[in-house]
Amino acid sequence: MKTGESQVGLVFCACWNDHISLKWQKCGIFICLVIFFLSLSLILPYITMISRNLLPPFLPLVSDVGGYPPCSGIFAVCLLLASVFSAFTFPIIYETVNHRNVHNWKSLKLANKVALIIILISCLGLIITACNPIGYTDVPNKFEWVFTVLGEHGVGATMIFLGIGIYQFFICGIWWYLPDTSKTDRYIKIGFVVICTILFLLSVYPLPIKILEILGPNPFDFASWKKVSFDLPRVYSVNHLICSICEYAICIFSAINISFFFKDLQNVSLKLVLRHKSCTTEVEEPAPSIKLKTIS
Repeated sequence: MKTGESQVGLVFCACWNDHISLKWQKCGIFICLVIFFLSLSLILPYITMISRNLLPPFLPLVSDVGGYPPCSGIFAVCLLLASVFSAFTFPIIYETVNHRNVHNWKSLKLANKVALIIILISCLGLIITACNPIGYTDVPNKFEWVFTVLGEHGVGATMIFLGIGIYQFFICGIWWYLPDTSKTDRYIKIGFVVICTILFLLSVYPLPIKILEILGPNPFDFASWKKVSFDLPRVYSVNHLICSICEYAICIFSAINISFFFKDLQNVSLKLVLRHKSCTTEVEEPAPSIKLKTIS
């Protein structure tokens, strides 16, 4: 009686002849889609608001424009689509920076990770803002509007603007030390950071004053808030106009700055492959096997 061993490979595949895959030879399309839907979120609700005469046409805040239906629906759809494509775009930019970090600098890696986390938080702010339109004033009183609608919307808007501002600072530093970056790209990024910083500083004083205008002369008199309803103002103060100008300018300049990633992403390809865990190739792990004992 002799005992020997034979090896039988498991032949099983959940796919067809080829694995399911999605391929993009040039990833610039993703940044175009992000900018496209962000632009639509500014333009389409404004056109709808003007055509329906919902608010004064001269420089309402972005949130005010997207606050009332049907503007709020268009605003929400555009922001949600922009956040979806951002979830693809910015991780690709993150991997692109890691690939271009040929010197393997740890500080550059750390800054890149922090920048990715910040911009993903900003994308989450897009979703929160879309789900909490500020024009939803059909609540029992002003107290509930402030602590539900305005509070949640304010958190989302803060995540967006602070996130995109801080992200541009980090990207400016990353691009400055990235080995193969041209001087033109570096100085362009510095220019946009300077512009956004000036716009943020211009709104430091008017923004709190505008919030106090909304809250009223007695901002901590919660008992009186519960006795009145609230609607968005139809007459805009100087502080409101300054905040609105700064808000639109930050949105536009940030979108232009982000659009400069198009050239870098055009040099990047992406491939997504869907396969069953038992599907293997020669260059990957060896095929699973079963050892059988034969008796002769």
